[in-house]
Amino acid sequence: MLEGRRILLTGLTGQVGGAFAEALAPANEVWGFARFSAAGSQARFDAMGVRTVKGDFTTGEFADLPGDFDVVIHLAANTTPGTQEVGMVQNAEGTGLLMHHCRASKAFVHVSTLGVIGEHADPLRKKVETDEISGVTPHSPNYGPTKTAAEGVARTLCRLYGLPTTIARIHCAYGGPYDDGGLPGGMLTKILAGTPVRLSPSRRIHVTPVHEDDMLRHLEPLIKAASVPAFIVHWGGNEPVALEDLANYIGELVGVAPIFEWSEAGNFPNTLLDTSRGASIGLTWNIPWKEGVRRMIQARRPDIVLRDVA
Repeated sequence: MLEGRRILLTGLTGQVGGAFAEALAPANEVWGFARFSAAGSQARFDAMGVRTVKGDFTTGEFADLPGDFDVVIHLAANTTPGTQEVGMVQNAEGTGLLMHHCRASKAFVHVSTLGVIGEHADPLRKKVETDEISGVTPHSPNYGPTKTAAEGVARTLCRLYGLPTTIARIHCAYGGPYDDGGLPGGMLTKILAGTPVRLSPSRRIHVTPVHEDDMLRHLEPLIKAASVPAFIVHWGGNEPVALEDLANYIGELVGVAPIFEWSEAGNFPNTLLDTSRGASIGLTWNIPWKEGVRRMIQARRPDIVLRDVA
């Protein structure tokens, strides 16, 4: 776990950022930069010991925010931009404005998405960092292309400013009580509400989830790997699971059978990861997906008594 660092977090009001802020604040000087538009959100992080600054990196509003951190962890993104123009401004241009403001920092971790890489024709082929980029994200059509553009911005400013950078392409992060809990958290909400979980009628779609507790331990190696030119790595789990199996396991734990909706529209891509590059810099995965899902439910719904499931 990181200690004694001066850290800037963007996106701390989201799922992963919230977990990072809570875990890092006791042993580091953590700054949180966000719009804090939700009532009480800024006060909540102030109470954790985070030095919050209200502003908007997408419009270059950086008043009162220093620019010289040990590391900037840029998690903030618009994952569902309604138009490509909105996505380009918020995901691509905003990344550039933030990197420019923080160019005196020692390291920059730009959190991208594995959605920049399209789906392989071979469903068993694992995605590697050298795969061709397509920027296709059927579940959110303007997300993948604009995050691809953001990677280009981050790579360019990394070289122009000599700012050591890691581009970490996140995939299926999940965990605690913040925001929607990631894809597994969203499934839990749907199952408990009796809302259908969408699956493909023609194939089994896999994801490779990574729990927040593993991600916290990954931060230090990701920061150490930052370089000029930027170091690129896929940031997911190492244990694939089919969406149907994930939903059924959640249902078994909470005692509510999931309802499935069979449709090809807007499905997630099938994603198996090659974790060799992550392992080469020291990433390890200690939380199997079943244990992680159990932790996720306990964190999000402590009122539910989980069933014993083999």
